[in-house]
Amino acid sequence: MTLSIFEPRIEHIISVAVPLPLRQCFDFLVPIGESGDDIKPCVGARVKVPFGSRKLIGIIQAVKSDSDFPENKLKPAIEILDNSSLFDAPLWATLLWLSRYYLAPIGEVMDAALPVALRQAGVLMPGSRKTWALTDQGRSRPVDELNRAPLQLAIIKRFMKKSLLNADDFKDTASSWRQAISALVEKGWVEETETEPRLAEREIDDQHSVVLTEQQLVAVDAINASIEQQNFSATLLHGITGSGKTEVYFSAMETVLAKGQQILLMVPEIGLTPQLITRVEQRFSDALVVMHSGLNDTQRHHAWWHAKQGNAKIVIGTRSSVFSSFAKLGLIIIDEEHDGSFKQQDGVRYQARDVAIYRAKQQNVPILLGSATPSLETFVNAESGRYSLLRLSERATKVKLPKIELIDLNMQPTNDGLSPGMLEAIKATLAKNKQVMLFLNRRGYAPVLYCKDCKQTAKCHRCDSHLTLHRRVNRMRCHHCGYESQLQTQCGACQSTKMVDVGEGTQRVEDAIALRFPDASLLRIDRDSTSRKGELAQVLEQARSGAADILVGTQLITKGHDFPNVGMVGILEADQGLYSTDFRASEALFQQILQVSGRAGRRDDVGRVFIQTSFPDNPFFAKVINHDFVGFSQSLIEERKAAQFPPFGFFALLRAESPHQAQALQFLRKARHDMAPLEGVRLMDAVPAPMERRAGKFRAQLLVCSNQRSSLHNTLANWLHLIASNKELKKLANSVRWSLDIDPLDHY
Repeated sequence: MTLSIFEPRIEHIISVAVPLPLRQCFDFLVPIGESGDDIKPCVGARVKVPFGSRKLIGIIQAVKSDSDFPENKLKPAIEILDNSSLFDAPLWATLLWLSRYYLAPIGEVMDAALPVALRQAGVLMPGSRKTWALTDQGRSRPVDELNRAPLQLAIIKRFMKKSLLNADDFKDTASSWRQAISALVEKGWVEETETEPRLAEREIDDQHSVVLTEQQLVAVDAINASIEQQNFSATLLHGITGSGKTEVYFSAMETVLAKGQQILLMVPEIGLTPQLITRVEQRFSDALVVMHSGLNDTQRHHAWWHAKQGNAKIVIGTRSSVFSSFAKLGLIIIDEEHDGSFKQQDGVRYQARDVAIYRAKQQNVPILLGSATPSLETFVNAESGRYSLLRLSERATKVKLPKIELIDLNMQPTNDGLSPGMLEAIKATLAKNKQVMLFLNRRGYAPVLYCKDCKQTAKCHRCDSHLTLHRRVNRMRCHHCGYESQLQTQCGACQSTKMVDVGEGTQRVEDAIALRFPDASLLRIDRDSTSRKGELAQVLEQARSGAADILVGTQLITKGHDFPNVGMVGILEADQGLYSTDFRASEALFQQILQVSGRAGRRDDVGRVFIQTSFPDNPFFAKVINHDFVGFSQSLIEERKAAQFPPFGFFALLRAESPHQAQALQFLRKARHDMAPLEGVRLMDAVPAPMERRAGKFRAQLLVCSNQRSSLHNTLANWLHLIASNKELKKLANSVRWSLDIDPLDHY
C-alpha cells in the first residue's frame, strides 16, 4: 500500500519552506530525539530550523533520503513541532497551486495559511480557559461586606445574571478586574476553574419561517441537487438587489448541516456585514465561528482550531478564511463575489474567490457565488457554461426595482454638492416619513484647499496627492499615506491667506443638510465616524431602526445592508470612473451605483434614485436607468474581447518603489530587458505609476500581457529564476522594493 505524503516517514532529510520571500525550499537533517532515535517527520508539519543567526518556524514540504547538497553540509533541524500535518490533502494541494499560480514564495504562502500563534511555535490546540463561579460561601454571605471594595461588589453582582463567567464577560470592566477577582478567590467567595474552549450551540426562534418565492425555490432545488451529488460544481447566483439571495444561501446551508457537514461563508469585509452574521445566528443553532482581521491572535487560533476539529459547523470569514482547515467541508458560499476586497493587495497577492473555487474543486464540494452585479470574469464563465447560472430577477417582497432619474448638473448647478432637484427630492421623501440615503464616496469636508492668488493647492509632502480638509477637527489629512497637519491658513507657495476649500466630502454634505433640514436627524457613516471598534455595527443598527431620517455615507453603506425604511437614494458624484484610465473603472462604477440604488424601496413602495451627473447623455447611464446589468456586461465583453483584456487576456503587473526616483524605473527597465517573452507575451514599457510618489517612495510599474495564461506564467517564472541565480540582478532587485501581481485589480 502506498503511503500518504502526510504520514510519518523514516527518511533522514527534510525539505523546509521558511517564511521568507524566497522561492525555494531548504534541506535539513531530521533532528535526533532524546533517546537517540530519529524523530519521524511528515509533510505539512511545523519544524523549527536554524537560518543564519535566526531560528525560524517552517513547514516540511518533503521527506527524503538524499539531497542536492553534500550531507555533511546540511544542518540538523532544531525541533519538529507536530506529529501530523496541519493541512488536509485538498488544502495542501490548494496552497501548492496558489504558490505556483501567483508565483509567490512557498514559505510565505504556508505562513499566511496559519494563525499567528502557530507561526510562532505555539501549541496546536488552544490552551484551556479560566472560568469563575460563586462558591457556597459566596452565595450565602451578605454582599454588604464588600461595600468598601466596589469593583469586587460589581463582580459578585454579575454572578446574579450569569452563573459562570470568563474573561470575555469583563471586557467592559475596569482593567484591574483580574486583581479584584483574585481577591475574591482568596476570600473564598469565588472559585476558579480551567475548561477547554468549547463552542456553544444557540437557541433559535423557529416561529419566523420564511416562504420562498418561486424563483428562490428553483434556485434552492438546483443547488441542493449539487449538494446531494457531493461533486464539485461552481454556480453563480445572479440576483437583483433585494431578491433574497441570503435566503437561498440559508436553504442550501440547511441541507449541508443536515448531512453533518461544515460550511464556509465568505464575505468581503466583516465590518460591513454585521447584519448577515446576526441573521445566521438567528437562523441556525449550530456552532459557528467568525474569522477576520478584527480578532486578536488567540481568538483567531480558537476559530481555526474549532473549524479543523469540526466543532464549528459554520465558518463566516473574510478572504483569509479560505485557508481554514475543515474536518468535513460540504459547501463554500461567496457573498458579493464581485467585491474587490477579496483580492489581497500586499504580501501574497491572491484572489480569494479564485482560490476558493480551486479549493472547492480539490475538496469535491459545490461552491456558490452570489451577487447582484457579478464580476465580468464570473459572468463570462457563467454565460459560457463553465459555471451554472441561476437568476433571481424579482425582489422577494414583489416590490419593483427603484426608479432611477438623472439630474443634469449642466442645468442645475450644485451648492455644497447638492442640486435644487436633489434637495426637492429629499424634502418630498421626508414628507412621506421615509429615510433618505445620500451616497458620496469621499470622506472629509473638502478634497482640496485652494489658494486664490497663486492657484496652488495644499498637497501632501509625501505623496502626489492633495490634502483633504477635515473641518470637525481642523486638520488636513492625506487619505493615501495617513499624513496629518494643522489646518493651513496660509499658502505654502506664496504665503497668501486667501485659502478656500473646493469640492465636497461627506462632512460638508452633512453640514449642508443640517442647515437646510434642521428638523431632520442625520447620521454620517464613513471611516472617520466609525473608526472605533464596534462603532460601525452600532451606526448601521441605528440606520436600520429608523432612528435617523437622513443617512450620509461612503461605500460603507452600499454593501449588502437592508435598510427597510429607505425610500430614496441620492448619488452625489456619479461621474468618477466614467473617463478613468483604468479599464475596470466603468465596471466598478456600474456595480457601485446598482448596489447603492438597491437600498431604496425594499419593502412597500417603489424607491426612487436620483443621480447627479454632468454627462447625462453618456450611454453608461442608459444602462443604469434600466438596471440593465446584462446589457452593460455584454458591451464590456465586446470591448474586452477586442482589446484582449481580462478575462480574454491575462495580465501581470511588476511593481517597484524606491526613495530614489530613478531607481525603481531602472530596475523595471532592466527586468524588461532580461525577460525572454514566450510567443504571445507582450512587455509594455516601464513607466511611473499614475500616482508616482506615495508615502515618500517613488513608484513605477511594468505591465506584462499574454493571450495564453501558461505563456505568461512561464515567462515570469523564467525571469524569477534568472534573478535568483544571477548575483548582479539579485543585487539590483535588493536595491528596491518590488512585487509581482498576477491578475491585478489595481493598476495604480
